[in-house]
Amino acid sequence: MNTFTSNQLEQEYAKFQRETSWYAHAHMYDAGEICYLTLGLAGEAGEFADNVKKVIRDTGFEDYSTFRAVIDHPAGANRLIDELGDTFWYLHKLGRYFGMGIDDLMILNTLKLYERMQERPHGQLSELKWPFSGVTYEEAVERFKDLRVAEKEHDGVR
Repeated sequence: MNTFTSNQLEQEYAKFQRETSWYAHAHMYDAGEICYLTLGLAGEAGEFADNVKKVIRDTGFEDYSTFRAVIDHPAGANRLIDELGDTFWYLHKLGRYFGMGIDDLMILNTLKLYERMQERPHGQLSELKWPFSGVTYEEAVERFKDLRVAEKEHDGVR
């Protein structure tokens, strides 16, 4: 098996998405495309949730081990994993729409959560360590400072 970097895989996945995106507003970067992608993301996440709901319905959810056995069974797990893949397709397309790769989204989300945890009173994860070894906290702050300034300015307009 070849060794790929996550960036290589993402670039190849994005190329595959471009080649297989056949919806009306594909690659237009307009309101139609963002609406289509947003509804697709919500729909696929809903299908994932619906599959979990059906497991709860069928098992009664009175016994966690029974619930766990159903979702851990290959058929149950495959159904859920399949829906996660579909959800990922839309998530990735939306990220690319905003110029963000998967690595960017992971780092930006981690930065937001990390700073939120740092604000908590001592003893409630306030001493959480920055989780990445390939990018420091300071590098993450610098990388996304323009985006975060724009977000704060937009929040003030509401």
